[in-house]
Amino acid sequence: MVLSTRVELRYQSMSNCQFAALVNHRRPFVESLDSYGAALLLLPALSYPHNTPLSLLVTYTLDDFQSPARTIFFNPKYLTSLASFWHSRGVDAVRLSTGLMMASLALELCNNVHLYGFWPFSVHPHSCKPLTNHYYDNKKSTKKFHAMPVEFDRLLQLHRQGVLRVYLGQCPPSDV
Repeated sequence: MVLSTRVELRYQSMSNCQFAALVNHRRPFVESLDSYGAALLLLPALSYPHNTPLSLLVTYTLDDFQSPARTIFFNPKYLTSLASFWHSRGVDAVRLSTGLMMASLALELCNNVHLYGFWPFSVHPHSCKPLTNHYYDNKKSTKKFHAMPVEFDRLLQLHRQGVLRVYLGQCPPSDV
């Protein structure tokens, strides 16, 4: 199975920072999604109680502006099972990173999984330029929540076993 629907991740911290929690910024938020068309926005609505109000506001905002984008939510039981699975493999974290969650989901749904941008350290392995762990801000990862180096090690183990492909250089060609 090839997962052909694009999934755009926009989480609470981004919505709070860039769109002021959607207070008086609903239209700019929806317009920022225009280039993604009928994308699915994976939101953490049911993962932690404090995420639910903003996730629902995003859902209602997309409906109000008749955006082709739609929200989807992880089932809380799935997240619990996923955390248990990775915990049994040595990933001891308060919560899994979004990247590991999405890589796990891709492994369940797709025949071929290619990962780009997974690097848990503060300097790029090739360019030696400073990095952050988010695509939308310059904040460093909070070590008390995630176990990024351990997650990365587990992904590299899967890479070595041929289960998935991890790219550290340029983004792979679109025909991969």
